[in-house]
Amino acid sequence: MLEILQYPDSRLRAKASPVENVKDSKIQKIIDEMFETMYKSPNCAGLSATQLNIKDPKRISVINVSPDNEQSFCLINPVIIHHEEESKYIEGCMSIYPDHIRAEIKRPDKITFKALDRDGKPIQMATQGFLARCVQHEIDHLNGILFIDHLSLLKRKMIEKKIAKLSFN
Repeated sequence: MLEILQYPDSRLRAKASPVENVKDSKIQKIIDEMFETMYKSPNCAGLSATQLNIKDPKRISVINVSPDNEQSFCLINPVIIHHEEESKYIEGCMSIYPDHIRAEIKRPDKITFKALDRDGKPIQMATQGFLARCVQHEIDHLNGILFIDHLSLLKRKMIEKKIAKLSFN
């Protein structure tokens, strides 16, 4: 199981580099370890390589939006190609005190994205709701963006104070 980095670790702000060779055994091992970490982390809907203690994280995310792990998948080099209809939803993050910190975030409710699967096959999917939010949240991580970055300065400062109190205890 990989270590999940915790805010304010500066590595969470790193931008992941693209995967050049999906078939590389090191990439496949990282994907396996990412799935293992996600499955063993309570209430985890997804993880990106930049959230984990990995040297030179690549543009890889794993997502699981079903309680039975039947809708788990890997996204390599994902890109959002279309979005529409914004809505607000409460989000949390495995890297920001997952049992304590949540905030209402406005994001597109419907997206279309493209990526490669772990076998290197192209994926293009239109999705909405919770899965669309998870994909956007994980792509943000790959770009060094955290969900709290979508908040107003005032709300973000309030969350940072709460984080400071949690860190102190």
